[in-house]
Amino acid sequence: MSSSGSNAVTLNALLKKTEHYDKDERYMAISDLCEALKRHAASSTSYSSSPSLPLIDASTERRICTAVLSLLDDSSNDVQTVAVKTLGVLLTTVQEELVAEIADKLCTLVLDSTKSDLHDVYAIGLTTLITKIPLHMGDVVSHRLVGRLIDGIRLSSNSSFILVSCFELMTHLVSRFGTMPNVKRQHDAILQISLLQLSSTETVVRKRAGSTIGVMSRVLSDALLHQLVDRLLRQIDLAEGVGKSGKRRARAARANSTTTDPIADTRAILRTMCTVSGEVGHRLTQSQIDCIIPIFLRFCDAEDAMSGDDEASEDESVSMEETEEAVELANELRESCFAGFSSFVLRCPKEVMPHLKSIVGASLAYMRYDPNYSYGDEEEGEEEDGDESSGVEEFSEDEDEYSEEEDEEDDDDDASWKVRRGAIQALTAVVESTKLQNMDPSSLWTEEYSWRKDQSMKTTVAGALVKRFKEREENCRVAVIDCFTRLLAMTVAAAKNGMISLESGEEESGVPVIDLRSKYVPAIVKACEKQLEAKKGGERTKTSALALLSTLCVAPGGIGEPTQIESVFAHIHSILSPDPKHRTISTGLTKSIKLDALCLVRIMMTCDQHDASCIKHAFLSTLLGEVCNAVQEDWYKVIAEALRVLAEVPSLLLLEKEWKAQQMTDEDSPNNTEETNQVAKALYDAIEPRLAAHDLDQEIKECALVASAQLLSVLHPSLSTEQQHRLLSLLLERLKNETTRIAAMKTLPILASSSKSSRLDVSPILSNVVSELASLLRQQSRGVKQSALESLDMVIQCHGQDCGGDQDVELYDGVLRELGMIIVDSDLHISHLSLRASISVLKVCPSSGPSVKKHVLPPALVLSTSPLLQDLALESLLSLLEQLVVSDAVDFHELLTSLQGRLTNDIGGNSTSGMGVGTSTSSSSGGGSKQAVSNLARCIAVITAATTPSNRDKVVENLISSLQSAIAAGGDGGVGVSAQEVQLALLASGDLGRKVNLAAMAGGVAPNLLHIYLSFFDASSEDAKHAAAYALGRASVGAMDVFLPAILNALEQNSQKKQYLLLSALRELIHCYQTGGGADGGDISSSVPLILPHLVSHCSDKEEGVRTMVAECMGSLTCLEPGVMLPHLQELVATHGGKDVDDNEEGGGRKDALSCWTVATAIKFAIAAHADPSKLAGFMPSFLRLLSERDLSVRNAALLMVYSSVHHTPQLVAGLMQEHILPSLHEVSCCGCVVGILLGNGFPSCSVFL
Repeated sequence: MSSSGSNAVTLNALLKKTEHYDKDERYMAISDLCEALKRHAASSTSYSSSPSLPLIDASTERRICTAVLSLLDDSSNDVQTVAVKTLGVLLTTVQEELVAEIADKLCTLVLDSTKSDLHDVYAIGLTTLITKIPLHMGDVVSHRLVGRLIDGIRLSSNSSFILVSCFELMTHLVSRFGTMPNVKRQHDAILQISLLQLSSTETVVRKRAGSTIGVMSRVLSDALLHQLVDRLLRQIDLAEGVGKSGKRRARAARANSTTTDPIADTRAILRTMCTVSGEVGHRLTQSQIDCIIPIFLRFCDAEDAMSGDDEASEDESVSMEETEEAVELANELRESCFAGFSSFVLRCPKEVMPHLKSIVGASLAYMRYDPNYSYGDEEEGEEEDGDESSGVEEFSEDEDEYSEEEDEEDDDDDASWKVRRGAIQALTAVVESTKLQNMDPSSLWTEEYSWRKDQSMKTTVAGALVKRFKEREENCRVAVIDCFTRLLAMTVAAAKNGMISLESGEEESGVPVIDLRSKYVPAIVKACEKQLEAKKGGERTKTSALALLSTLCVAPGGIGEPTQIESVFAHIHSILSPDPKHRTISTGLTKSIKLDALCLVRIMMTCDQHDASCIKHAFLSTLLGEVCNAVQEDWYKVIAEALRVLAEVPSLLLLEKEWKAQQMTDEDSPNNTEETNQVAKALYDAIEPRLAAHDLDQEIKECALVASAQLLSVLHPSLSTEQQHRLLSLLLERLKNETTRIAAMKTLPILASSSKSSRLDVSPILSNVVSELASLLRQQSRGVKQSALESLDMVIQCHGQDCGGDQDVELYDGVLRELGMIIVDSDLHISHLSLRASISVLKVCPSSGPSVKKHVLPPALVLSTSPLLQDLALESLLSLLEQLVVSDAVDFHELLTSLQGRLTNDIGGNSTSGMGVGTSTSSSSGGGSKQAVSNLARCIAVITAATTPSNRDKVVENLISSLQSAIAAGGDGGVGVSAQEVQLALLASGDLGRKVNLAAMAGGVAPNLLHIYLSFFDASSEDAKHAAAYALGRASVGAMDVFLPAILNALEQNSQKKQYLLLSALRELIHCYQTGGGADGGDISSSVPLILPHLVSHCSDKEEGVRTMVAECMGSLTCLEPGVMLPHLQELVATHGGKDVDDNEEGGGRKDALSCWTVATAIKFAIAAHADPSKLAGFMPSFLRLLSERDLSVRNAALLMVYSSVHHTPQLVAGLMQEHILPSLHEVSCCGCVVGILLGNGFPSCSVFL
């Protein structure tokens, strides 16, 4: 009670102060009231269910509303500002009826023409109300406001400020509550009153009305939207045209019109149409687009696109003598039309396609629309499209004549650049639309358009853009260069995807060919160089030119010939040069331009389109000194980028050295050695200070580490011993620093991969590095541990042999101790890296075997029975166990006993083994898990394959003995043999058979195992059956002559259940060859003719499980032998496809459908297993015919095949969509789902079916 009372007292005091005569007191009162309301709103939101919350009573709320509204017309502007702010808070706390009253009062004040001095304050207050009130109040408030605002617009035609306010408020209202029921009922009235105001005499009113219509178009129904567009089109059709041809067509349209609608302002109607198309262009119909674009083209007639280089006729000279107002109107209309073209092209590309050539032609014509300036290029049109160099040279000569005084004089009054900018933006939209639709961009390079008054002068889009690099207005010039850069990047991407070719000698490849290297590259490079050397060119232009050159680097041929590379480097030298005499840019712009220039240099050095020798000679002779100086700059980004460039210099020298070695040239001549020594010295002098400094940005430190590592790795022979030790000591220091250790760890592999012919001596820091990396394995950060493990493995592999003696055994003992502690199944990737590092230690230091046995083997054995163990971690564990046996680090029998004991101990719940394994670190024992038994079997098989033949024979003998005992006891185990031990013996024998030839072992091992495997097919345990099938398939890899004929013979002589198991064994055999084959490296090609007939005979089996196994076998064989399998599968489709079949039919027709189902499923498996797309592509039309089969199961399988192709190799079906796939989707029940999948994977042409 006291809290509520004190709250009321405080509010009453503040409300009283709001009426104080002193404006400062009023200001403080309204400010305090605002804060109090904020606290109340926050507490109401957080504790709305609390009964103890002190609430503001209804009378106090009304008094607060009255006080705040009265302060809106306070004499103090500061008080008014805080009052508006308080109003926004108040609206979220008071009741809905008070909000409605506030809205009514504010609307009344806004519409009151007698209070014009406070009109803006009231409008801001009402705008605040519309944007701040909760959504659930929107319907009530908008119902009160919409009608009054419509009346205000209708009755205030002579008061422009009220009209503007009403339209602004209506725009906010419709934008937020346009879908509310009360507002939807007023859509037509709002639309009609807004359209009427498009003919207002006030420009600002017309603009606000157009904005309101644009926002309205988002929420209008289709019927009202079409009415709106039709009315706008009628108004545009009657509007005054631009130019001689435009005016003529406008007069003809007015003469044939019967409409009584008032003709709106041309600029307003065009601007509104552009706004609507930008908002809801995708909702317009084809007929509306077909009507809109020709009308827009009337205002952008190419015949009226005059430039100072065109010779005008007498009639045109007379028409050009127009008033400034007429010219301004024409330019504004054209700018609006090109904005509309951009919107249409991006929002409804399919509908615009029939008009695209006209849009491109108009854009090209107006891209050079500059009637008040001559570039002196009258002969340009006579050039070939590809020969752009002379056009650029003419620009070079004209640029010097273009004085700054002339620039200022023209630009003050000439707004034609806005039209040019709009035309360029339309071309950019065409480029982006081509990219979004995944279309072939070759037409933009090869299709010619007339772009001058003389229709015989034609050019391509790409050629026209290159020619317009000379544009005098920077906004337009930057837009031209950026547009061409996007076109070039999209073209290079299309060439990589095989849609087009950028090599002139591939005309017979069947794809469009663009000769970029010879026709365009010289002109592009010269034009960009001119922009870089232009003293008047702005920063944006130079940045765009550098970005274009960077994009050009990834195109075939790159920058071009050696002379062009040297020329580009020379211009970059002028940018980087500290000498003001050589600078072509102002001092204030050097930092960002230097950064872009250095990025270009790095891209040129790292891309594979340039000859390394040319880049190296040009860089060393022109830029090495400037880049080294750039390392001393002030801006950290420039320093970091300069270090990245220097880091690539050693690689350049190495590439040239390898090239000379291939050419059998004298690579060690005195001149080369002296040059290398000078380069190494320059790099050391530039990098070492930055590597040694501590108070630098993190990015600089990381780049300095990489640069120093590259220098040491490649050029260490050219450094003195003292310099080498200095850099190595700094690297070690950075490794010990917490902020730089991850970056330092990433540089260690670079040092480790130094040239084998002259290996870097890292012995001064090797022990410290290994110890530091081992200590980092204790860190909690997974990223640190991962980086440390990767670096440790690489360092030990490459330099571990440099260690020797007892001291290094102790060092590795500490490393292995740390490695063993992080081998757990809770992080399999870290375990994989730890196991790989342990293998590397064991290989380089065999005397560390006892340490591996003590620290690494126990957790590895625990890991071996984890049900989570798989993939890389499993492969690393197998490699470790194999290396332990090969290096005699562990006794084979002891290791075998320990592995076998893992199964028994885990089942019994005891995790202690004979190897001294402590408490299990596995998340679950997993001994009884199928995955754990399978992993354990692979471990036993790999150590058995690696041991001596006598040990191997003994293991096989024991396996056979235990399995025979199990068979004698009933097939699932017997006295002393558990079911898990039976599975383990089966799986281990099979995995061993994959690695060694069981048929070559004495005592009839292979026949005995074959009998055992087939006998287990009759076991009562499903796990034993599947383990036997798995083992039979794997054992067949090493002894195919014994096992494969038996599998195929049994396949035709047994029941369906056994057929399933035999097919499972056959699938495992084929899968083994698909994933790497057997130990002897053989292949299965000679056995395919034996296997295929049996698969074909079972492809129409009634059991889906059997057919699925057949399909998997066929899919895997297709990956291995596509030349054999694909014709057979195609023949199956031809034989069994296209048959009429009844779902209830059991005869031949049903078998035909089942065979087709198996073929579709087999192709699905083949695609998912990454079968060769080039071999598969020619057969896809035959397989896609299955989409038209009458049997629903076949259709479903065919659709899954298509989905698999779209997901894994979309190029297989990219060219078959329209003819083979999309027509069939009409008849499929899941059409929408499939089309959605296709759209999501880059097939926009499917949108027509949605």
